[in-house]
Amino acid sequence: MNPKEIILHHSLTKDSGTVSWDAIRRYHMDVKGWDDIGYHYGIELVGTHFEILIGRSMLDQGAHCYSHNEDSLGICFIGNYDFGSPPGGMWKLGIKHVSTLLRVFDLTSGNVKGHNEYDPSKTCPGRMFDMDRFRREVDEIL
Repeated sequence: MNPKEIILHHSLTKDSGTVSWDAIRRYHMDVKGWDDIGYHYGIELVGTHFEILIGRSMLDQGAHCYSHNEDSLGICFIGNYDFGSPPGGMWKLGIKHVSTLLRVFDLTSGNVKGHNEYDPSKTCPGRMFDMDRFRREVDEIL
């Protein structure tokens, strides 16, 4: 796959300090019947530091944003960012990871979208996740 966009999500988990990537994967596979977790990457607090977690292969179509799965990568920020901003360490790791992917695929920060930009019924990546600020900070690295 040659992605044209990176679409950001949040998991809406109550406690972003609890490792839940495997729970999301099990839900997507066991309940929804998908081949794997819908996202390509997740960013989550594991122990005392934030980690990038691997989901689907970048070669495989995601299952994270209806009608945009075939040409986008999905990244899920683990936690509920409707009521609070993502932690600083998570934010910084997300900026670095997305900047790297944009370089690899020769894209710009304009190719980074929130799920809510395609589906207004969703809040992804969260009401308190400032997409404009995220794109500006990505531009500072690019």
